[in-house]
Amino acid sequence: MDHPDQQEKSYHHGDLRRAILDAAERRLTESGIDAVTIRACARDAGVSPAAPIHHFGSLKGLLSALAARGFEQLVARLDADLATRTGSGPSLLIGAYVAFAVSSPKMFDLMWREDVLDPDGGDLSCARRVALERLQAHVKPTQASGDERIRAIRAWSIAHGLATLLQHGRMQKALGAPGSALSTTQDFATLAYDDGFTSL
Repeated sequence: MDHPDQQEKSYHHGDLRRAILDAAERRLTESGIDAVTIRACARDAGVSPAAPIHHFGSLKGLLSALAARGFEQLVARLDADLATRTGSGPSLLIGAYVAFAVSSPKMFDLMWREDVLDPDGGDLSCARRVALERLQAHVKPTQASGDERIRAIRAWSIAHGLATLLQHGRMQKALGAPGSALSTTQDFATLAYDDGFTSL
């Protein structure tokens, strides 16, 4: 293996940043947030510990950039569902949100860990704003429901509440029934796509 300094020189600027983020995401997915350290991610990417500091400033900066990637993945999941699934905007939004949380629980958890993130950092702040704008765009107001902002709050509350309950096993334990149509995490995640469940 090349010496870290030699390996760094072979990366283009954007490629090195991406390689470090890829290493951080693998560590997060496989072992959790405590496994994401500057030194470990640098080692995995084949660079010196100075490289993540140069690109992200600190561990908090690296985690914030990783959380921003999570919001981008959430938006991508929503866009994919809107393009391939049938249903109302709110049902697809809530379904995609819950499905993402269930399929990427450690990333989803990181995205809301204000204690380890810099919420005002450029990448994270921008990614969150894009996600919120996408959420609002898919909960168009109707004469009966009124304000778009209120509908967005309701949709987000339902999506985040269900996602969090499923992550911690609360919904399954409290309301799941062995042998019924609602017994597993996936059963509840599928329910989130139903227009009847998500009617706002």
